[in-house]
Formats: sequence, C-alpha cells, structure tokens
Amino acid sequence: MQVREKALDVGYMPHFGLFVQGAYGNPGLNMLKDKFAPYYIAGVRLSWNFGSLYTLKNDRRVIENSRRQLDSNRDVFLFNTRLQMTQQDHAIRSMEKQMQDDDEIIRLRSNIRKAAEAKVANGTLTVTEMLREITNESLSKQTKALHEIQLLMNIYQLKYTTNHE
Repeated sequence: MQVREKALDVGYMPHFGLFVQGAYGNPGLNMLKDKFAPYYIAGVRLSWNFGSLYTLKNDRRVIENSRRQLDSNRDVFLFNTRLQMTQQDHAIRSMEKQMQDDDEIIRLRSNIRKAAEAKVANGTLTVTEMLREITNESLSKQTKALHEIQLLMNIYQLKYTTNHE
C-alpha cells in the first residue's frame, strides 16, 4: 500500500531533465557561414502530467479502501482461526471424556465376561452366550482404540491450525 501511495505521489510531480547535444557540421548554428563549425545545445527539460491530478483523489480513496479491505480480511482470518481452535479444543476435551467412559465400559465388560466364564464353569450359561460377552468386551476395546486415534487426529489438527510442531 505504501508503494502504491508513493507511486501516486511520483505520478503528479513534475519531471526535470538536463540535456546536452553537440555536433560538428557544415553549416554550424550560424547559417550564414559556409564552413564546418562545432556547435552544441544545452538545456533543461520540464514535463508535468496534469492528468494524474484529476484522478489523484479517487486513486487515494481506492488505496484506502484496499487497506480497509486488507485489515478486514486479516480480522476475519484471525476470527475464523480462533473459532476453529476453540472447536478443535472442545473436540479434544470431548474425546478425552469419551476415553474415560471407554475405560469404564471396558472394566464393566471385563467383569461381565468373568462372570459369564464362572457361569459356564458352573453350567448355568451356554458357551455361545459367553462368546457374545467376550465379543462385546473385544468390541469395546476396539472402540477405545478408535477413540484414541481420533483423539490423536484432533490433537494434530489443532497443532496444524496453530502452526505448532
């Protein structure tokens, strides 16, 4: 933005130039003498483009609007990033709570399996029903493993969002 403002300032300023031109010829600058003579011309050149003064105010407004839009985009980006970080942090806490519940479920399923094994040993429960309880315990362990992976995924997403390694 500052470069664009400086370009506007340069655009409406006058431009000065020095020039020197020399030669040796017949005739020289005096047309009445018919012989070879050296000559030179030196001077200062001034050029000023008034057209840029007509659009200067509008160009400054465009630059100011661009600056405001850039600030607004930055604020929106920061807001969205903070919102995303909050959501990811909530998901991590939720998964940690779920993992605690999974530990409790595994403990209860393990107790049920042990009770089923004792009932099978006493002959009051069939082997099929005991296998169902063993399967349920195994499924709850698999669910806990899935939740651990999801927790790690949420942690890495948060690290990616916050640009931490």
